[in-house]
Amino acid sequence: MYDKILIANDGSEKTIDAIDEGIELARITDAELHTVFVVNITTFENIPETGVWNQTKEILKKEGEAANREVIRKCEDAGVTCRSEILSGKPHQEILDYAKDNKVDLIVMGTTSKKGVDKFLLGSVAEKVLRQSDSPVLVVRAE
Repeated sequence: MYDKILIANDGSEKTIDAIDEGIELARITDAELHTVFVVNITTFENIPETGVWNQTKEILKKEGEAANREVIRKCEDAGVTCRSEILSGKPHQEILDYAKDNKVDLIVMGTTSKKGVDKFLLGSVAEKVLRQSDSPVLVVRAE
């Protein structure tokens, strides 16, 4: 069914359920799991590159490495093959490009539980990936 599954990991609580779901799908389909953390450079687009900017980017990379290590640990516990990457750019575009370049069969992403009118909206990254992806996208709502 799936040969390669990609988990978009932003290191937040909202991705925990998506990570667990992606790992379980990879386990039962014997798929290779990929996890990516994207350092969102759009946050810094209007800030000149300085020592502070570079330090902040390095801090975010380290956070991404820690987040990906946790996914790798969970994959090892489940007996799932896992590859991880830290990318920099616009999160939705980096996820889409990675999925295409690596011939990913399924993208798994997390989103938050919302109430009222907001419950009809996805997070902006999840929505952009869902609308633009050539691969199927599974969006897992955090409880």
